[in-house]
Amino acid sequence: MHMGLGRKLWLIWARAVDHRVGLTDEEKPDVPNLKVRDANISLIIRTLIVLVNFITCGFIIANAIHHW
Repeated sequence: MHMGLGRKLWLIWARAVDHRVGLTDEEKPDVPNLKVRDANISLIIRTLIVLVNFITCGFIIANAIHHW
């Protein structure tokens, strides 16, 4: 099955945010099937999301301590 770049990126993003999608409308939604390289890209995206969350929390805590 040939997949366009847009669809491939959509499946990578779906895996990164842990969203279940099917390849077709008839298919039961499941974790997107990705090649190892694409799964690694998904892991990098997810890691960046988590890092941004931690950094944001750090700034919020630092601000609260600063104005205590």
